[in-house]
Amino acid sequence: MELIFWWVLPLAAVAAGAAAWVALRRSQGSNARRRPVAHADRLTALPEYQSALRRHRRRLAAAGTACAVLLAATAVAAARPADVTTIRPEQHNRDVMLCLDASGSMSSADAAVVDVFAGLAKNFRGERIGLTIFDSSAIQVFPLTDDYAYAQEQLQAAKDAFDGKPGSSGFLDGTWSGRGSSLIGDGLASCLNSFPGATGGPSGAAGNTGANSAPARSRSVILATDNFLSGRPIMTLDQAAQLAKERSVHVYALNPGDLDYGSGPGQPGAQLRAAAESTGGSYYALDSPDAVPGIVAAVERTETAAIQGAPRAVFSEVPGLPMGVALLSALVLCAVLWRLQRTPLRSRAALRRGGIVLLVLVAVLRPSMPGGSVQAATSDLDVFFVVDTTTSMVAEDYGKGSPRLDGVRRDIMAIAEQLPGARFSVITFDTTAHVRMPLSTDTLALETITDVMEPQVTAYARGSSITAARQVLSERLAAARDSRPDRPRLVYYLGDGEQTSGKEPDAMKVDGGLVAGGAVLGYGTSEGGRMKENTGQAADAGGPVGSGAPAAPANYVQDTRPGSSGDALSHIDEGRLQTIASQLGVPYVHRAAGDPVADMMEQARPRRAQRTDQDGTLGAAAELYWAFSLGAFLLSLPEAVGIIRQLHGLRPVSRHRGNR
Repeated sequence: MELIFWWVLPLAAVAAGAAAWVALRRSQGSNARRRPVAHADRLTALPEYQSALRRHRRRLAAAGTACAVLLAATAVAAARPADVTTIRPEQHNRDVMLCLDASGSMSSADAAVVDVFAGLAKNFRGERIGLTIFDSSAIQVFPLTDDYAYAQEQLQAAKDAFDGKPGSSGFLDGTWSGRGSSLIGDGLASCLNSFPGATGGPSGAAGNTGANSAPARSRSVILATDNFLSGRPIMTLDQAAQLAKERSVHVYALNPGDLDYGSGPGQPGAQLRAAAESTGGSYYALDSPDAVPGIVAAVERTETAAIQGAPRAVFSEVPGLPMGVALLSALVLCAVLWRLQRTPLRSRAALRRGGIVLLVLVAVLRPSMPGGSVQAATSDLDVFFVVDTTTSMVAEDYGKGSPRLDGVRRDIMAIAEQLPGARFSVITFDTTAHVRMPLSTDTLALETITDVMEPQVTAYARGSSITAARQVLSERLAAARDSRPDRPRLVYYLGDGEQTSGKEPDAMKVDGGLVAGGAVLGYGTSEGGRMKENTGQAADAGGPVGSGAPAAPANYVQDTRPGSSGDALSHIDEGRLQTIASQLGVPYVHRAAGDPVADMMEQARPRRAQRTDQDGTLGAAAELYWAFSLGAFLLSLPEAVGIIRQLHGLRPVSRHRGNR
């Protein structure tokens, strides 16, 4: 619990202390005016007198206790106690997957298609977009994200590849891994499986009518293809369209030439139109002036699914407990004082006590006026995970023989859980660096990316630098700053510090002001651990799916240094990790199995980078209870003075003074 007007409490303590001083000072003066009475001890020794005195003292003590509690409770209420609660406001959003046929028949039109995709991306506001390209096999260029700057960069890279720009041919790597070409049904099914919650491959997904068919967001696929099939797909276009319909995904088709070889329903264009319209989507020729505005309007007409928005911490006032205590203590005080003094109802003391009860009662009812506000805050951050995926990260010295990547996976999700509302990005590096996930609030996508994170294939390892991600990280940080300068940026570097490139790493420095916090997290031990080879085959994970074959025995990386033999060992290099931490301006934290997350987060200082949501306030009524509580506190001070004076006056009188 926090106090909005915390400074009220020290002021209240000073006021209460002043009241006590006044009471004691006046009491001393009244004692000087007292007159001694001879043989008073005969009266005070009487049992009846002693009994009455004890009752009087008990009542005064009860009144004093009630008054002290009343003063404390009304002071706390006047300080406006507040509690921090997390709310998840409802948002309405859509997911849009751009799905591009990259086959040879589309080569002359793909650059124009990418231009259309870029135009679509510019027109969307708040939608998450992703890009998947396919030929005989499909690859995901980038998953669903609302990082439009990154999406535009990737679309430009795609355009450069389709225009034949030198050095860009690698963009299409992975789209020719299957048999045949332009397998449209398989490509569309792969795009459908790119939505969060989709499970199973194309062959097994057709019957998926369970929970995954009810999307958390409105989903659309913009499919650019000429529908010229060359090969034998696992799933036909009609089957993929049926799968889209079952999953409530609208398909909007873009045909580069809108070409048919006749008017029959079996022609490619007619088939594509029928498939798209069967999902509730529509069909456009690529060169149609209605294509971009028509698709944007159609997507925006789809029903936006209500989803839980980014959590926000709301500071709400909670005076219920102190005000309830104040009301009870005020009633007890008035009742005890009435028994002690029997003051007339119209006397000043009776009116004052009635005023105390009335003010506390009104405060309990919490009157308010419109036009107020409450503070709201959110982890409105951009968080970048920079993950070492070199072979050394599978060294089995994390916990009881687990690979280091297991610790990385756990810590990434633990950090994400501690930073609700943040946008997350994943950058991995081995020989080169790659953006595996652009900035997104989709923690399900983050979990998926983290779960499938694997080290590079051992045969391709050629030595790597621990700062290989510096350039990519700098670019993404700068783009995030330019896109949303108001959002602080955290960097979490997760690795073991082992440099295998044969030369000193470049400095891991980024432009000043780009990193607001984060940490370098180190994994591994000085004793080191063996590393299993990654052959890139499914057998490494237990054999081909559905084959029933046992897992092939894993081989370990061998030590090939001159004069050495046996399994190679990887050792953590904490010195290099600490250097990276100092260059980024963040702390270094070693991570071992079972280490608490709270300590790591405290050292990483994420709270320093939090900011209030938008203008820092949410609309609310202006509370007035604290003013009535303050009034009750002030009216209670004279009662405290009177009680202290009476208690002080009941001090035992010495015998020699009573016998004068």
